[in-house]
This record gives sequence, C-alpha cells and structure tokens, in this order.
Amino acid sequence: MAQSVTRALQAIKRYVQDPDQIDQAILASINITLCLASGGDDRVAEGFNNDIGSNGKRFRTGGR
Repeated sequence: MAQSVTRALQAIKRYVQDPDQIDQAILASINITLCLASGGDDRVAEGFNNDIGSNGKRFRTGGR
C-alpha cells in the first residue's frame, strides 16, 4: 500500500502544475488505492466518494 501512495505522490509532483488540481489528483489516487485494496470492488471507492461529497456539503453550508 505504501508503494502505491509513493507512486501517486510522485505523479502529482511530476504532472500537476495547477494547485487546484492537487485535490482532484489526491482523490483519484485514493480511489485507485481503495479499488486495488478491495480487489476491484468499486462500491468501496463509491462509499468513500459519497462520504467526501456529503462531508464537503455539510462543511460549506455549516460555516455560513
């Protein structure tokens, strides 16, 4: 698992030029890692995405 994280960070350093792309690149690498770790069960990554989406909505609306 640590090797995949290291590779993802290296790819971010190499290819991500815009700071706004960093979040998307990190989320994509987490999704890939979850998919690989779960043996290809895409429900694991989708659950993570749903959690991120719902937490982000609560954070934005709760701060105003």
